[in-house]
Amino acid sequence: MYTEIRIDGENVDLGDRPKVTIDLQNPHLSYESIPNSKASIPNIPFSPRNQRIFLYAEMPQGGNDLFSYDCESIYNGALVYHGKAYVKNANPVSGYQLEAGDDLGRFFGIYQDTLLSELDLGSVLLPSILTPEVAVSGKPALCFPTILNPDFYSTNGELVNYSGRVNAYESGYTTTGPIVPALFVNYLLKQIAALTGITLSGSFLSHPTWSKLILTNWRALDGETTVLIRRHVPAWTIGNFLLELRKVPNLQLDFNSNTKSLTIDFWEKKMDIPPLRDWTLKATPGHDKYNEFKRRLQLIFDLDSGDSLMKDKPDSMGDYITPVTGALGSEAIDFVKVNFKLSTFLVDQTTGLPIAKQTGVTEEFNQLSVSTLPRLLFWHGMVSNIPTALPELNDISLYLTGAKGIAATSWKRTEQLRKEMFYLKKGFELNETDLALLDFSEQIHYNGLNYMVAHVSGELPITKEFQCLLVKV
Repeated sequence: MYTEIRIDGENVDLGDRPKVTIDLQNPHLSYESIPNSKASIPNIPFSPRNQRIFLYAEMPQGGNDLFSYDCESIYNGALVYHGKAYVKNANPVSGYQLEAGDDLGRFFGIYQDTLLSELDLGSVLLPSILTPEVAVSGKPALCFPTILNPDFYSTNGELVNYSGRVNAYESGYTTTGPIVPALFVNYLLKQIAALTGITLSGSFLSHPTWSKLILTNWRALDGETTVLIRRHVPAWTIGNFLLELRKVPNLQLDFNSNTKSLTIDFWEKKMDIPPLRDWTLKATPGHDKYNEFKRRLQLIFDLDSGDSLMKDKPDSMGDYITPVTGALGSEAIDFVKVNFKLSTFLVDQTTGLPIAKQTGVTEEFNQLSVSTLPRLLFWHGMVSNIPTALPELNDISLYLTGAKGIAATSWKRTEQLRKEMFYLKKGFELNETDLALLDFSEQIHYNGLNYMVAHVSGELPITKEFQCLLVKV
């Protein structure tokens, strides 16, 4: 039994039989935060090799730079944990104390806690004759859909001959009303990636429908011919934006701090993949079974209170609630509430266009301080000679309810899991290969049932079972 700790690919000198505690958390089961797996690294002894590896961190003359190290915990040749490590304490006698984890709180570096509206997300020069869609490097970046909003200038619309349409179009965009760009979500994600130095991938980016998702806002260009992206995004951090975006198509966000990569896939599809590993014969005697009382979903839009059409919540903007089909003791227990800050628009029945009634953000009439919420639409392109974006495209709707709604198309499998779930806390005699192959997006099989692994904790060297928390699928 041999334990290794590698820092930036190099083995550190360890004391006799070092004990490494690992605490692994499933990052896919919570929608308001992403848990951080971590490893407790024992004091690394003081030695010339370790001095060099840790850049003489024990020396006051070394300064206070907080270096991030690639940290690998290896047991009998198998990589059982891979994260980032920082030197918390350095002592020329006792050695080095490390903090190791997924480092999600620093994933975006110096931009982690900065609002999107304060980041340099670039700019886009508009063509001299504005087109409904503007591409950057051959990929859609901006579009200018026509949206009905008679209250954009509050009560002053008549003073500027406002037609009541944002991005009004008559064989070309008119000059008597506000021009407001919408951002393709894929473009915004790629701008964030370019700024923060991460690599993006995943099926969400290339999906035929979701790749047409746009983020709307009410900030008018006011005659500017260059779109400054940060003016048209919400005052949210990158992390908040990703968490809110994740809820809509029910995304799986896989952060890898070591490769500085983010993979964006669809979570529902992962739950239909049969388990590849059977842990039945690895189980130790005894367990604790915990019931989940919040078995019904309640999906809720946080609507923009500035839109008078949303004052009395319209039926189409209503919550989705798991129907009651059983008796008390089955699914008819309590709700798990998921709030969506990214909502969408009502559609005007006469014109077929999105509609709102709220004050916009513009230099005209001193409206720059107006606060609004972002919303989502699907870009359709030119429809009947009007640049069109709507809440529905290709059998997917951005409303929560209905046969094509978010609940039916993106949350159905999650809803089924919730109705049937319970928790099983149990010990398993896992080996280094089991730990190396552990994938929190995959199910495991145990004693006739399938489970998602929510939590694994234990020690290296392996001398006893690992404690695991399983969620019945």
